[in-house]
Amino acid sequence: MRTWLCFFASLLTVSVARGADQPPGGLDIYFIDVLGGAATLVVTPERESILFDTGWRGFEDRDPKRIEHVLKNVAKLDHLDHLVTTHWHADHFGGVEGLSKRVRIDQFWDRGLPDPKAPDGDREAYPDGPKPDDPLGVAYRKASEGKRHSLKAGDTIPLKGSVAMLVLASGGKVIEDAEGPANPLCDSAPPDERLDRSDNARSLAVRVRLGKFDFLDCGDLTWNIEKKLVCPTNRIGSIDLYQVTHHGLGISNHPTLLQSIEPTVTIMNNGPKKGGEPAAVRRLKTISSIKAAYQLHKNSSDDPRDNTDPALIANSDPAGGEFIHVQVTPDSRQFTVRIGAEGAARTFETR
Repeated sequence: MRTWLCFFASLLTVSVARGADQPPGGLDIYFIDVLGGAATLVVTPERESILFDTGWRGFEDRDPKRIEHVLKNVAKLDHLDHLVTTHWHADHFGGVEGLSKRVRIDQFWDRGLPDPKAPDGDREAYPDGPKPDDPLGVAYRKASEGKRHSLKAGDTIPLKGSVAMLVLASGGKVIEDAEGPANPLCDSAPPDERLDRSDNARSLAVRVRLGKFDFLDCGDLTWNIEKKLVCPTNRIGSIDLYQVTHHGLGISNHPTLLQSIEPTVTIMNNGPKKGGEPAAVRRLKTISSIKAAYQLHKNSSDDPRDNTDPALIANSDPAGGEFIHVQVTPDSRQFTVRIGAEGAARTFETR
């Protein structure tokens, strides 16, 4: 009898440690609604947590509260192992101060901070901040002090277990050419746009891989740098899950990139009045590989061509708050997408 009691006690301990509603061994990705900002939480099979971006500052800590809810109440974790800031715009790193007061953050990763001693204050490399005297810059430096690391194209973010995270772009530079075959799609690629001098063009782009499954987050990367990732060779490969870049703006989501990565599912972190531009939505609809295109919000256009299937929109209320949850099976052969904790689930095969 004692043996059986010990056995059931051990099972209970494992269940509590993982979270009663968490299946063991898979990869979880949560797209948290921060109303046109960005906050994407990745939880590995080893229960290591990586958050990409922290949403906006202010609004009574709305975005830090939403991130904390998903982290603690849904994913059943009590801290963040890693925070990755894709670039220095307020909708991507504004929530750091509020979040760091609510959640322990062990490691910070970003594309680098400006050098105040540089002749131009590093204005060319860091056109939009975070300045040392800017409130957001002050808050980020304080929260990350002694715990931050800079990432360059080709770097990896060290994780436990079988999940690999590779930096494909950083600071306007892309990962070196692996000397693969020429990408034939580049022959018909549209011309480059005018040089983007904003921090968007300097965003981190990161590929997350578990076995056969690949997830791509390019922050707010824009047209010309996106093209460099797939031309003259495809440095990314095929992608199962694609976070629609730049909240679904037309100056991002280069058609040659979309054609080259052949995503199976896309998730757009737009807001009710930000992102989801008709040009980007219609461009996604031309990509034959896409089996489902999710949006966190309906965009402002009433033309059905300018939004996805209403069943794939997470938030009908402009105030939002509902997340999208992706679960990858332990063998990485399938992944399931569900709106919130109770929504209908759709399952897709990985490549």
